[in-house]
Amino acid sequence: MKQLWVVICLVTAGFASPAWAQLSGRCGGDDNLTPQQVAGRNAWARKCNYISAAKEAILNADNEYQVFANGCFQYPCSTNNCQYFVPVSASAPCVSGLINLGSCVAHREPQAPREGLLAYLETLEAPWPPAWLRFAAARDASRDAAGPT
Repeated sequence: MKQLWVVICLVTAGFASPAWAQLSGRCGGDDNLTPQQVAGRNAWARKCNYISAAKEAILNADNEYQVFANGCFQYPCSTNNCQYFVPVSASAPCVSGLINLGSCVAHREPQAPREGLLAYLETLEAPWPPAWLRFAAARDASRDAAGPT
């Protein structure tokens, strides 16, 4: 019985790995959408009967969008198995023959440093609490008052 479970786990992992790799390729590359494009993609997928209205609401609430195994937004410039263009507008015509793959999370573009790295780092918050800063300032003041050693 123990060997049967090992075989089932290996077979499942063997089938899941290619799908996971394809989903990762879609999310990180040829179907990487911005948060502004999420609602349009999901509305289009609902209109074309690829997802339900309930699924559309869940995806929109989580800033996620539907992706397909054989279609992407970067078509024809995709390096993956992208055979069809998948729009991000609800008014675009439907495309038949798409295969649901899963969903991706839309990420905001990181902001570039304004005037170089130092100016960018100055805008970040310190990872330590302000109490630590007061302690460190008091420690430094007491060292300065003591004079050189």
